[in-house]
Amino acid sequence: MRDFIGRAVMALYFTVCATLKAGTMIVALRDPNWSWARGISVAADFAALGFLVLIVGTTVARLPPVKTAQGIEPRISALIGCFATVTLIAIPRVQTLPQLELVADLITIIGFTLCIWCLWWLGRSFSITAQARRLVTAGPYQFVRHPLYACEAILLLGIVLRNPIWATVAVAAIVLAFQYRRMVNEEKVLRTAFPEYSAYGQMTPMLIPSISSLSWWR
Repeated sequence: MRDFIGRAVMALYFTVCATLKAGTMIVALRDPNWSWARGISVAADFAALGFLVLIVGTTVARLPPVKTAQGIEPRISALIGCFATVTLIAIPRVQTLPQLELVADLITIIGFTLCIWCLWWLGRSFSITAQARRLVTAGPYQFVRHPLYACEAILLLGIVLRNPIWATVAVAAIVLAFQYRRMVNEEKVLRTAFPEYSAYGQMTPMLIPSISSLSWWR
């Protein structure tokens, strides 16, 4: 019952986010003043919408947890690490160079695209809190143990470059700190739930791919 309630709340939250993002895209598409920069910005919004829709789908269809982290710290770290980026919406935007905005949008597109790739492979094992559902070691997970977090860091870089002020940097630092705690907590749960995770962890880097992990024939 607890997992069902958590799943319903998450699905509702991300559905609302996806709806708002879709509304923003509709407004942007109706604007007759188009440019390359504006087109790339809309593409970034489209990638964000795809990521949100996929989150809703994987949340609704996710498997029941085999093991869940105990205590309050894993839950707090998961909630802050996941939802602290929402506060970036409230930070006033500053005017930046068009070239920097273009680079930021391109990085954002890359970040969201990679996140979609990782989430697609994670599939029904996706969760916000530290839980073990099914061990995934294929796709991007053959290169690093936490590819989704690595790709979210790329996405966060794009957001910071889009609004490069101290408040944005501070929130980004908080997010990264708690995301690291999420990784640590998740690894504890996975090692307990799946004995084979230890061998996988020894062969696969945490965040940055190694030469050996990048080999497709490994």
